[in-house]
Amino acid sequence: MPSRKTHTPLRLSIGLTLLSLALAACGNSAPRPDPLALTLHAQDIKFDVNSLSATVGQPVTLTYINQGVIDHAFIIDDFVEEQTVTPGQTATFNFTPAVAGSFEFYCAIAGHKAAGMTGTLIITQ
Repeated sequence: MPSRKTHTPLRLSIGLTLLSLALAACGNSAPRPDPLALTLHAQDIKFDVNSLSATVGQPVTLTYINQGVIDHAFIIDDFVEEQTVTPGQTATFNFTPAVAGSFEFYCAIAGHKAAGMTGTLIITQ
């Protein structure tokens, strides 16, 4: 019959392993940044700003307003797929950046990007 002494180290080892797993599960989550609301106005062949900023893990709601008299097709590389926005229309895009970096946004209508209808979304840690 095994002695109690041989079970005690095993129990202690299992207990410490379970405690370590519980602490790891509770202690590694960083606080999530507050949601961010951004607004971008498209005018004829320009945006009202050419730079937008957010943080990794921050939920972003971008309201895009076409104040011009022609169609625009908005896109943000890696975040927002192309969507045509007609004059007077408002479109809302939701995304949560997972990586830091600089990402181009622009109008995909032929000639608009070349005419300067571009900007940069800057995502920081």
